[in-house]
Order: sequence, then structure tokens, then C-alpha cells
Amino acid sequence: MSKATETMLVRVLSVRAQDRRGAIFRGQRISESGEILDANRDIVARVHAGAVGVKVRKGQWWRISGEVGIRTFVNASGFEMAEDHVEVRPGGAALQLPSGAHIVEYIARNDRFEGIGPLTAQKLWETFREGLVEVLDAEDYTALVDVIAPAKAKVLIEGWREEGLSKTLQWLQSHEIGLAIGRRILGYFGAEAHEKINENPYRLLSFAAGWDEVDRLATSALGVQPLDERRLAAAVEESVYQQFALGHTFVPRKDLVSSIKRLLKNEPRMSDMIESALKLCERTGRVLFDSQDNAYSLGASILENRIVDCIDARRGMVSPACDVRAIIRAFETQRGKWPLSDEQRAAVHLIAEHHFSVVTGGAGCGKTTVLTVVCDVLEAQGYDVIQLALAGKAVKRMQESTGRPAKTLASFIKKLNEEPEGQQDLKEQAILIDEASMVDLLSFSALARGVDDRVKIALIGDPHQLPPIGPGLVLQCLTDGIVPHVELKAPQRFGSEIAAVADSIKAGVLPRLSETGKVRLLETSDNELADVATELYLTGSAETVVLCATRALAKRINEAVQTKLSTDREELRVWNQEFDCWEASGLREGDLVICTDNHWDLGLQNGSIGRIVSLKKDGEALGAIEWDDGQTRTFDASFLDSLELAYALTVHKAQGSQWHRVIVCLPSTRSSSVDRSLIYTALTRAQSEVILLGSAAAMAQTVAREKAADRRRVGLPKRLAQLRHDGPTPS
Repeated sequence: MSKATETMLVRVLSVRAQDRRGAIFRGQRISESGEILDANRDIVARVHAGAVGVKVRKGQWWRISGEVGIRTFVNASGFEMAEDHVEVRPGGAALQLPSGAHIVEYIARNDRFEGIGPLTAQKLWETFREGLVEVLDAEDYTALVDVIAPAKAKVLIEGWREEGLSKTLQWLQSHEIGLAIGRRILGYFGAEAHEKINENPYRLLSFAAGWDEVDRLATSALGVQPLDERRLAAAVEESVYQQFALGHTFVPRKDLVSSIKRLLKNEPRMSDMIESALKLCERTGRVLFDSQDNAYSLGASILENRIVDCIDARRGMVSPACDVRAIIRAFETQRGKWPLSDEQRAAVHLIAEHHFSVVTGGAGCGKTTVLTVVCDVLEAQGYDVIQLALAGKAVKRMQESTGRPAKTLASFIKKLNEEPEGQQDLKEQAILIDEASMVDLLSFSALARGVDDRVKIALIGDPHQLPPIGPGLVLQCLTDGIVPHVELKAPQRFGSEIAAVADSIKAGVLPRLSETGKVRLLETSDNELADVATELYLTGSAETVVLCATRALAKRINEAVQTKLSTDREELRVWNQEFDCWEASGLREGDLVICTDNHWDLGLQNGSIGRIVSLKKDGEALGAIEWDDGQTRTFDASFLDSLELAYALTVHKAQGSQWHRVIVCLPSTRSSSVDRSLIYTALTRAQSEVILLGSAAAMAQTVAREKAADRRRVGLPKRLAQLRHDGPTPS
């Protein structure tokens, strides 16, 4: 297939496919005046996502550049087909808005202007002539409704705005600013986006653009000088926010200055300018310094203070009277021979008596039992109990354990945000958050902001597990006596051997492990991890999972397990519109899968696990999945991007869930992401059996290192300490 680079103007005739990866459309080559250059030869353009700024629609004009060639393929009927094809890379496509009389045809043929046909478009041209573009650019609704119906005027204005804004998107893409970021900027600034970026290009950093791309755009394309105040101030803020993205809420001044120098690439005369920039940011409130000269972003400081205020507002509140002992006795009678431990009784009383409280403990120490009894007590006190957890499987387990509804924290916060202020349910409420070690600063602050100060809140979790994926710490900062707290220490559930090993790892010591116990260690080299884990998975029970430190290793094991299981299982195939044929999706009937996105409309969360129980050959639905909430749901091609194999998972994905048997893969290479909290979290996902794969020596070194949460620099403990003296919280 010969190829040559060509630039052409094309009118879109049809769109074959369009998703987050880009678009494939068929078009005609046209002249600048819109005349068809070759009616007998259409061209198929494959435009990568980075090259398009708006949805490609029939009737649009696109100027495209790329490698052109003749593509041959065999279609589903067995015929050999040939077509002109152009591959358009990022920066190689620009939506063209025509001028003059050509605008009539453009509007009439464009799917974006639904309901506006040739007669209406011609009427607009005859009324405004060359001024039509000016009317549309100005969004002059009054002028348009004098000529066409109000509904059509609205469609025309919205469509023209959307297609006009694509120029800004494409300009940003030409400077390596991604499409998703560009859309967020346009969503915020609208038609003023280009002007706002020119005014201060470092505004792009607030929309998650990378420093290098933004700095290159500012200094190379927009003429920002190395010591420009905008650049220096942006470097200060970016350094603080980079630490926030790593989980820290503050950065020591010395480290902050070093980070700024790295961003600015050690410009001459920089030290004095950095000090000036720091003072400017402090004076304007962009960055806040505490008494130890630690720098906080304004946002991080507000979030931590909001949590302190949430706790402070609930201190001293009196809970409704209730015979807690009688409820505990009734629960024990119903339960039979297993009475609550003294620790569990204390935890139940704690939550009943306080408006903000914390219960911690390792797996198997009876937190779930406490949760169930607490629900009985709170309902007896007259509370509407709201059970929350971060992960979908944890939500399901709460529901099964307590016999009451539960939901994800994210869905609850979403509902809070959707309700008009002042119209939330004013009934006495009590919120119970399970697996609270996973809750980050952003999520808990959003909860604290959204609920009334009268709402009782209790956090239940294990602070020795992995810290939140998001920034900050919450539960881990609430166990030093400032907040009412009970720790459950005595094992209540699973085998004493798993509990003993977990406690030892929690303390930083890897105990001697046999190859026959409930917790086994099999010496395995890094090269053997995937193969050994695969074989162990295939020879075990159905309630087994492989847990990995990295996504890459989990992917290898998933593919290996699927290959071993796939001998007689039907393959899930999807229709490829580009090649007019079926292609493999990477999934098969019977595969275990995990949902990687939140789909509130479907009742699925990131972390929901299911099994593909059937495949369909006709209609839009590709098949059906039975999920861990017991529901079977059909899915279509658009859902495939949210599915991954789930025979092996990262430990982060597994947090909040449990299996009968857990296989843990631990590489010997030292990594900051592998520490004792990762091993402890993986170990405590098991109910009956754990198999550790890796090097005992490397594992012992890993367990000896401090856990990830202890390495996070957070200001919440210092802010909470002020409550001991009833003083103001630090800013």
C-alpha cells in the first residue's frame, strides 16, 4: 500500500464510528468554494482523538492532513474491497466554517443543525447576506427569530457556538494540550477561553494540564518571559499541587523551593525572584504557611479545616436516651452462643453516645458485628441510619451483614449536591462509614460540607490498610484521643493464624511462615510470579483472587488465566465499522470482569465485579453480566471501555472486598508503592487461606519499612490538636 502525505478539504458524507479514541468518516474532496472535486472517489478518514475538537457530523467541512493510500480488505461477505484512506494524526485536522453563500449548504447539510433545511438556510442568507456569520458569532437570538422559529434559532446558535469553539480546542492541541483538558477549559470560560489563556496561560494548570506543555505554550507561543511574575507564581502553586497529587497536604519550604527551581530549570537570578514569588503567593492567599514554615495550598487548608469544623460542631451534642444494654442482650440472644466482647460493647456505646466517633480494628476483630448492633441502637434512638462505603463490594457486604440499605459514598455525595440547599431531609440522621481508611480528604470534606451539623457520623475501619488513593488522610488522623475512639484488638472471625500474621506485619515484622499453614510463603522469582500465580488460581476454589502490586502484572495473569480457561468458551466479538468485519474484544463468555468506572444510572460502581453469563449475536446488546449485587444486566459496545478481566486485581482494587482464598504476588524489586500496608491489606482480604509468592528476604525488608500513610505529610493532626485547648484551628 503506497502512501503519500496530502492536505485536503473534505465534506463529511457519513460517520462510520466515533468514540473516545477518535472518529472514522467518509467524505468528498471539495474546493474552497465547496465544489466537489471528484464525485467518483470518496475518501475514508481515520482521525485520532487528539485531532478532533468536536463531534464529527454529516455535512461538516474538515481540512485534514495525513498519509493517503489505498486500503484493501475483505468484508463479511467475502468480497475484496478497496478505498482511499487517510490517517490523520493530532494536529492534522481543523473544522472549517464556510463564509459567503457556502454557509447555506453547510447549515442545510450539517446534522448539528437539525430541523434547518435548505429553504430555511437560504432564507437566512437572503436576509443577512455576508452579515450572517457576524449574527451567528454574536449569538444574536433577537435578529434570528425575526426570520426563523425560536426553536430553530436556538439550535442554530448552539450548533454554531460548538463548532466555533473547536478552533480553540485545535489550537490547544497544536500546543500539546489534550482534548479532555481543552473541553474542561471551554466548559468553564466558554467563548472567552482563548482570551483568558492569552491573558494568563498558566490558568491551564487549574484544569490538570501538565507544567511542561503549559510552560512551553507560554514561553514559546505567547511570549512569557522567564522571570515573568505570572510564571513564578504559577511555579509556586504547581509545586504545592504536585505534592497534593501525591497525597500530601503541605510541603516544607525548603522542599518547595527545590521543586520550584526544577520547574523553572534554574534560571539565572532565580533565587531572589522565587522569594518574591513566595511572598506574593502568601500575600494573595494562594499559598498559606504555618508556624513551621510548611506551605499549604488554599484548597488543602480549607478542606482540612472543614473536617475540624465538622468534628468541633458535634462535640458535646447529647444523643437521645436508649437502653443500649438491652439491645445488646437482645442481639446476643438472637445470635446464640457468641456474645459481644468488652471491646465491641464499648464501641456500640461509643457510637450511641457521641455525635462523632471512630471505631478501628483489623479484619476479623468484629467491626461488622458492631455495625449491625449499632444500627439497632441508632434506630431505637430515632435515627434514620445511612450506611456508606467507598467500594461497591463493601456496600454489598454492609447490606448483607446488617439487613439494611447501603450505598457508595460517591453516590450519596452526588445526591447531596443535586438537592437544593435547605431542602435536604431534616429527619434525625446517623451516617455510618465502613472501610473508612479508604476515604480521602476530598470525599470526606464533601460529605462534611453537604450534611447538617446535627447529623451523627461514625467512621469504622482499619488505619493499617493502604491509605486513600486520593490526597490527605482522615481515619488515620483520628485515633490519638482527640476524637472519641475505640480500637477492636481481639480476633473474632477468621483463623488465629491469619490474624497473628496480620498483626505481626502491622508491627513491621514478617513472621516465619511454613509452606503448609493457612498463610503460606512460596519462594518465587519475579520471572515466575505470573506463571505460578496462574497455576495456583486454576487449581483452587471458585472464591479465589490473585492480588498484585502493579496493573501490569495483574494484566499478564488475567490474560494467562483466560487463555487456560478459554478452550470451549465463546468469544465476545464486536463489529468493526472501519473494516466492515467482526473483531475480538478480548473477553469471552464466562469471564470474570470488573467495572472500572462509576455508572450510577446502572447501579454499578468502580470496583463492581461480575461474570459474563451470556453473549448475544443480534441487537445492540452484546451480552449479559451477573454482578456481585445479584443483578444481571445487559451491556452494549459502549460499555466495553469500562470492563477489565478480574481473575487478578491490584491490591488497591481489592480493598473493601474479601475472598475465601487469596494469592498475593510481591516482586522483589524495591518500590515506594510496595510497603507493609500493601501486604497487610492483601493478607486481610482472605477469609480462610493466603498464599504469598515472592522472596522472603525482600518481603521482610518491605514489611520493615514504614507504611505509606506514615509517609504522607498532612496537617490535619496539628489542626485537630487545637481542639484539645478549644482554640482556633490554624489557617
